[in-house]
Amino acid sequence: MSTLTRCFASLSMTALLFCLPLTASADTPPVLVVYRARVELASVRGRRWVDYGTFHTGYRRTLRAPDELITRVALPRPPPDARPFYRKVGTRRAQAISTVCVAGVARWRDGVLAEARLAWGSVAPTVLESRRTAEFLSGRHRDAIDLARARAVLESELAPIDDVRSTRDYRRRVAGNLLEQFLEETFPGSRPPSTT
Repeated sequence: MSTLTRCFASLSMTALLFCLPLTASADTPPVLVVYRARVELASVRGRRWVDYGTFHTGYRRTLRAPDELITRVALPRPPPDARPFYRKVGTRRAQAISTVCVAGVARWRDGVLAEARLAWGSVAPTVLESRRTAEFLSGRHRDAIDLARARAVLESELAPIDDVRSTRDYRRRVAGNLLEQFLEETFPGSRPPSTT
């Protein structure tokens, strides 16, 4: 079980619900998107399940109706060959709003990227799953991935802004670098980076 999976498996319901913020710069939503989390919403009218990837509809807006509460979050167990990836870039090591954050899951088979999922924070009005980038990468052998083209596809999906934390150009450049790290560090046999 990956460290990321163990972390989420041990979260209490209160802690997990606290992780459902309304902003695209939050650290947890990209993880919930790539792991295909679902949110249960309940009211006196009944209960309904919503895919977390569609839960955020805009800046500080969600599918939750005013009379609904989030009552449960379901986080499916990833396949055993799924290789997790998470990075946060900010101005400090802790308690900083992300300049860019990304969560990813990769499944490699015989050097071919069989499946890729990537979700980004702080690069669009809501959490962004870069589906076109994942589609571009999936099915390609590691040695046949054109990194410049992959970065260009990713950049076409991003919609970052200039704000007090960073510029849109910086965010695009960082996202491209993180995409390359994702490919390098999820490849079987690669060693995880040192955290010291």
